[in-house]
Amino acid sequence: MVLRVEKLCLRISGDGSPVFDGVSFDLDEGELGYVSGPQGAGKTLLGLTLCGYLHLWVGSWNLDGTIELLGQQIEQVDRFTETGVILENPFTQLSGMKRTVLHELAFPLESRGVEPGEMPPVIERYADLFGIQHLLGRNVRTLSGGELQRVLFAASLMTAPRFLFLDRPFTEIDAGFRPELLRIIREHLRETGSTALIAEDPWLLPDCRFDREISLGPHDGEQATAPCPERSVRSRKKPSSGETILDVKNLSFGYEDDTPVLDSLSFSLDGGDIALVTGPNGSGKTTLAKLLAGILHPDSGEIVLTGRSITAMDDWEIMAAVGLSLQDPGLHLCRKTVGEELELAKAWGNDPGPFVGLLGLDRLIDRHPLELSQAEKKRLGMALACGDRRRLIILDEPTQYQDDEGFRRMVEAVGVHADEGRAVLIITHDPRVHEAFPEAGIIRL
Repeated sequence: MVLRVEKLCLRISGDGSPVFDGVSFDLDEGELGYVSGPQGAGKTLLGLTLCGYLHLWVGSWNLDGTIELLGQQIEQVDRFTETGVILENPFTQLSGMKRTVLHELAFPLESRGVEPGEMPPVIERYADLFGIQHLLGRNVRTLSGGELQRVLFAASLMTAPRFLFLDRPFTEIDAGFRPELLRIIREHLRETGSTALIAEDPWLLPDCRFDREISLGPHDGEQATAPCPERSVRSRKKPSSGETILDVKNLSFGYEDDTPVLDSLSFSLDGGDIALVTGPNGSGKTTLAKLLAGILHPDSGEIVLTGRSITAMDDWEIMAAVGLSLQDPGLHLCRKTVGEELELAKAWGNDPGPFVGLLGLDRLIDRHPLELSQAEKKRLGMALACGDRRRLIILDEPTQYQDDEGFRRMVEAVGVHADEGRAVLIITHDPRVHEAFPEAGIIRL
């Protein structure tokens, strides 16, 4: 038996109700478990508790029950080298000390005291396994979310922890690689006699069977907002404004000396259009978003926004016309409360207006933005991109981390934008988005 959990109950100080209660299960060598539950049910905190990392995330708590790893009881103040975690947001798990992917992969081996001469074959094996050999010389800060997630998988598995908690690890991974990733995980567990627990959205893991399934109940505060009405975007008719919002002509771009990420890409969007950008990890989806928002500049080609070349517009003009919701929502945030973030957007002339309530942010006004869940941060980032003057809205993986309620709210917000004659570009790996917008155009990279 690798992991045994008995009657685990967690309470966070200041909150009388338990985050989770009565959690009991076993995981044996080679077994893969799955934890499910609505947003706020405590899946992330359960995983961190099982790893002994609770004290790194929570200031004060009360924990009852027992956790045994390899027969040894885990206490939250101990340091365990036999546990590991892949965090929900891959952008927060970089070491912060290494520049390239190669050195990032070497870091966990260095931390374990592996001799330098023994590292290259280990790194080579896992880079090949996760298809990231071509990224070894890349700056980690230039990776897409999916590429970074693959790097983190390689870094985590190469140290062979006996228990590994995977917190929504598939949200950044393209659909084509998800089955292969599950196969790699299962094979690794069998080879090393380890075990793992996955917390993930069920629509990203269709038809998958697990050795154990742990279900956590709804959190008391789960329905703090009124339900968002269902919206049938299938029957929505595009406004016939005839205005071309965006015209992309033969766009090409590459990082440093790499092969071009985008090569002679052309497409256009009219007012009321919704377009979905799809493609495997590293195909240039986020890069395209940054080019359209003026953050990056193309090597060749032209971007025409509302009849003007983007090269003829200054930064303020571009920012006034283009709203970008970033893949890493934390990059949007710079104020002490959600209310201050929204007021700042309004002061810059892009008032989110009705989208604050539509996205369920009205109950979060006094919260610190960095205290929000990833799902809430995503919705806040979308609201900040939804200024009333903007003509093009770019949403980079907006539905990541969203439960059904959050997803419906985002679908409604996108529909409102399109109905008002704006163009909406959505970068997504989420199969639910394709189902919600069957009339959307597809841009495959």
